[in-house]
Amino acid sequence: MWDAIHLTFGVEESKLLAPVRRYNGKWFISFFLRRTYKNVIKTSTISITSKVAMINAREPLVDDVIGFMDGVSLPTECTSEELEQNAMYDGYTCDTAVNNVLAYGPDGKVFLCALNFPGSWTDGKLSAHFIEFIKGKIGRYKICVDQGFPRQGEAYGILVGPISKRSARRLHRDVRDYLLKISNVHTSLRQASEWGMRGLQGTFPRLKRRLPSDDNKRKKVLESIVYVHNLRTAIVGKNQIKTVFDPEYERIHNLEGYDRIRQYYFQPGEYDTDDDDDSYDQHQDEDSYN
Repeated sequence: MWDAIHLTFGVEESKLLAPVRRYNGKWFISFFLRRTYKNVIKTSTISITSKVAMINAREPLVDDVIGFMDGVSLPTECTSEELEQNAMYDGYTCDTAVNNVLAYGPDGKVFLCALNFPGSWTDGKLSAHFIEFIKGKIGRYKICVDQGFPRQGEAYGILVGPISKRSARRLHRDVRDYLLKISNVHTSLRQASEWGMRGLQGTFPRLKRRLPSDDNKRKKVLESIVYVHNLRTAIVGKNQIKTVFDPEYERIHNLEGYDRIRQYYFQPGEYDTDDDDDSYDQHQDEDSYN
């Protein structure tokens, strides 16, 4: 564990182990970072309006999105507690796991997270437990998600994301082109959450091993990783999300038109239906009149 951390920050292992010995415990990271670097690891280092401005500079069609959210399932050790083991069992992966949802801002930091929930809970079911909390935190602004999260009911106007191909065919022709453009923007923005998850799982090898079966220990491991991620982003600055939403990157992006996920965008005219034919509409009106 310590090898991974001192390589992540590029410091000598002897320097890193000094505070470990001082706090005399394996779980010193969560306590140490919260007390010593609370102004660095806290989630609101930039204001909501600044987040909106950074995203709007990249995607001018949206002016109310502040971040990107996704879920990640992590394997855990089995437990002898029957009810807990049953709750942690993920039928999709056929393994014992915990589900976690994290929201990243354009500065690369995690500003909202739900950690250490049962692996049998899907992202949609999990989000129902904290949607009211999100409302209180972000106000009228929105978070971009994938199709695994609900965007109707209580989540309407808070969670936004790309629409499905089936829904695209049902759009009225007068608004279809505009809504498909917005959907393409959400597809582009949602990719940032994948970069964030890759940053967590790729940077911290501890996530490649099974998490402890003890709930309290598992919570401390997950919290520590999120804190160290935010600290590393603030101090080292090596974060793909932060790089992509940098103004200089946007200048080059606009000049070269570089977009690697263009293949997933909706194209104009791709989802036209028979209802778009004026003659068809006219015949339908005549039939209904008769």
